[in-house]
Amino acid sequence: METLIQTALDADGVLLATIDMPGRTMNVFSAGLMDALDALMNHVDSDPTVRSVVLTSGKPSFLAGADLAMVRGYCDAGETMNAEQMFAMCGRLGRQLVRLEASAKPWVAAVNGLALGGGLELAMACRTRLVADDPKIQLGLPEVRLGLLPGAGGTQRLPRFVGFELGMDMLLSGRPIDPAVAVQAGLFERVVPAAQLVAEAKASARKLEGTSHDPAKKFGHLALADVPAHSAEVARAIALKHGVSPTDFELYPAYSAIVDSVLLGARQALAEGTDTEMRQFLRLMFSPVAGNMVRTLFLERQRADRELAPPQGLRIEKVSAGPISPARSAWTTSLGKAKLAVDEDITLPADTSELLDNRGARHRLAARVLADAAGGHEPEGAFAVLTPNGPFGNVLEIVGADDACAAALAALGQRLRALPYRTQARTSMLLAQASADRDDADAQALAALSRAATTPTGDTDFYDVAACVAGVTPLWSGGPFTHSWREHARLAPRFDAAQSAAWTRIEPVLRKARP
Repeated sequence: METLIQTALDADGVLLATIDMPGRTMNVFSAGLMDALDALMNHVDSDPTVRSVVLTSGKPSFLAGADLAMVRGYCDAGETMNAEQMFAMCGRLGRQLVRLEASAKPWVAAVNGLALGGGLELAMACRTRLVADDPKIQLGLPEVRLGLLPGAGGTQRLPRFVGFELGMDMLLSGRPIDPAVAVQAGLFERVVPAAQLVAEAKASARKLEGTSHDPAKKFGHLALADVPAHSAEVARAIALKHGVSPTDFELYPAYSAIVDSVLLGARQALAEGTDTEMRQFLRLMFSPVAGNMVRTLFLERQRADRELAPPQGLRIEKVSAGPISPARSAWTTSLGKAKLAVDEDITLPADTSELLDNRGARHRLAARVLADAAGGHEPEGAFAVLTPNGPFGNVLEIVGADDACAAALAALGQRLRALPYRTQARTSMLLAQASADRDDADAQALAALSRAATTPTGDTDFYDVAACVAGVTPLWSGGPFTHSWREHARLAPRFDAAQSAAWTRIEPVLRKARP
């Protein structure tokens, strides 16, 4: 059996518990790690030689949140389980952290790197928190970006640490803060040089031994006196104040679930507030939005990043470019940020580039952007469509390229930090999709089926990823093919003959990928 948390007991009773999940670059909360945390708490509670605990990580990051494959399983379970069963399954980590927080033996978090989502929730449950002195460390609760809320006490503890306004801003935006801001806001006790982090955390643990958990001492804003009483109107107003549009508030239920969790839990004890939060979390599990977003924007995005990557070792050494028109200046900006050597070449046509790779091969392409969807004309030969940066990055769609050119463009995409999506069609799938109503998921699904009727679609999941990341289809839908799968019974009467034929061809593929 794998050891996920390693322990070492000092002679004076301080137990150093180091989370280090084998085979992973980052620690994440999985069912196995929750089992290990239960076992660790049982050991701490039952062993009289243990007087306090310091919790840290054996990896460069502390803990990156929940295993989203597990969360996707929760979303799927929401289609068959009742609310009581879901509450028992999904609320496990929240109940663990309530237990850890109330422990008679103090736990101290020594956060040595990134702590997001469940990682920050774990740190917040500890009696006190120290963080390494590294401005690159991110501390936050980004769950809203995937249609979720932090379901292990995050909506309850964060506002009690940093106050209602900053807490709502962090929860509704998903934006992280750095260690210095976290200390200033009252979320962490202090910033410590990395080399001294564990030693100082142990010293803090020794000072806390023999004291009991006191919420009034732990939280700077325990009373949350400035939190208004809950109502639907108040919730909408708070979301709007923090940058959530009325349309997004309706389309993405995570926003209302987060605000409701904070408002309803503000006058409750943390254990009760955690249960309140979990009931809001279950709202999201019984809605398809979170499942769509987790699947497309995380799980399938990870697979796309792996499988669409360029051949190992292939690099772009230089770019020669003809005149870049103002309408396509995004290329100039992106190439500059990537610090690629770009030579002006007046012999090349406008908006045309030539790539030189590290193997000496040259590859010519036309440069396009999403705004070209309005023109309706696509160049001959290979071209690439660079999409704007969005919440999940951007895309470099590769069109009409042979294998060697496509590999070089994938290497360019990697250098530009863009997903290198190679369409199977001879024309741009993203430009065609951008021509449809971007806010109408039904129109997007029908447009994708129309294109699938006449051109190869390739991997439908990769297309959904590209369409969502590029911003040409609503994120809540999970992409046009995911939406057509979920809404088939409602959309089918609107199919024309070509769309019906396309559906017959791709339905088995969609079914196989969505058991």
